[in-house]
Amino acid sequence: MKIKSLSLAVLFFTTMNMQSISQAADTSLAIEQMAAIMLELEIKPDKDAQMTLDDIAKDSSSTDNERLLANTIKNMDTKIRPNDKPSVMKIWLSPAASETERELAKILLRFKESPNESSKQALSSWIEK
Repeated sequence: MKIKSLSLAVLFFTTMNMQSISQAADTSLAIEQMAAIMLELEIKPDKDAQMTLDDIAKDSSSTDNERLLANTIKNMDTKIRPNDKPSVMKIWLSPAASETERELAKILLRFKESPNESSKQALSSWIEK
């Protein structure tokens, strides 16, 4: 019985850690930069953040979703603009989007002036340490 309990505990621990490992694996530099900006964001991005977001939006190595998310963050003012909501919702619901792109879209859809604690936790996990 002890072996079964130990096996279940190991399986549970492994399963719980697989989500963060898989998210870390599909986190691009653009997502890391946007996560760092979002963690510091108060109401709207500052000039340096806007420059970084412009670079992401113009970078040919960024995915279409990353470009759209960067532009959405750049345009924020306490929350995302109503015009940006349908595009962000599309990313959130898209099975073709990466897990981190979908999670960032969800964070943006729920954003009000600054990220909440659960959002901060997710954003922090994407930043390379």
